[in-house]
Amino acid sequence: MKNKKPVVSIVTPCYNAEKYIHTTVVSVINQTAFKTGKATLDYLIVDGGSQDKTLKTVMNSIEGHPLKHCVRIISEPDKGMYDALAKGMSHAKGDVFAYINADDYYNITALDIVLSIMEKYPVKWLTGWAVGYNEFGHITELTSPYLFRKNFIAKGVYGTRLPHLQQESTFWRRELHSYINFDTLRNLKYAGDYYIWTEFAKREDLYIVETYLGGFRNREGQLSKQMEKYNAEKFGLLQGKISLFDKMIITKDKVFWRINKFRRFNCVKNESGRYVHFIYDNRIQEWIPLKGYKPKKTW
Repeated sequence: MKNKKPVVSIVTPCYNAEKYIHTTVVSVINQTAFKTGKATLDYLIVDGGSQDKTLKTVMNSIEGHPLKHCVRIISEPDKGMYDALAKGMSHAKGDVFAYINADDYYNITALDIVLSIMEKYPVKWLTGWAVGYNEFGHITELTSPYLFRKNFIAKGVYGTRLPHLQQESTFWRRELHSYINFDTLRNLKYAGDYYIWTEFAKREDLYIVETYLGGFRNREGQLSKQMEKYNAEKFGLLQGKISLFDKMIITKDKVFWRINKFRRFNCVKNESGRYVHFIYDNRIQEWIPLKGYKPKKTW
């Protein structure tokens, strides 16, 4: 990937999403990273055979846009969101990946930030602040993550005992796709995101960038409201049980998550001994790790 302009693949699985999908699509195609030529877009919208005006809304959203040719639409019946996601990811050709659902959206500079970090540091996946919107698109929640421990991801701690890992703010390199069993993913109904995170966490540290990358719209009727079903499926994916020592660490982490909700408290190492938070240094106008890494060009 050295001296090569990176391709960014975004997948949006959708079904009967005419009310919100315009905002999602626009937030992808208007990313500053594509406008400035920093990266090339590969956007797959995978529709499950919508019965409303979803496809018409998508076409209207991209009509006349310079990146219209970078948008691929697949529309056919599927078995649910993660079947659609697996289909989109298997067709994607990017160097960097993410997926965003049809009622959520990105900060316009999200990919600029992600690529600025990934082109200098050997970060395989990263996430940003947890941001929530209401029905009208107002930002109503904003939390700076404290720390995501690999073994706690595997044991299902996040989203139950500690705050969840927000999918809308998470991005990864292509090489992590080899860790995903797409047959397993497409057969999940509720917790496909957690399956992906557990597979990534087996091998790689999750890094955090101190900024707003994307957000989740909180509204009635969405799949994420079915938390009992989500947790039941999630628990079937877990690896290992929570020990007494884990419970002690969870108690400590709860305190620091609360502190970190209101101010940065990020000079902390993960279980691999690495500092995992990136901040913006105004003196040199770059995103830098708090401690640890020396810059290394990766493309």
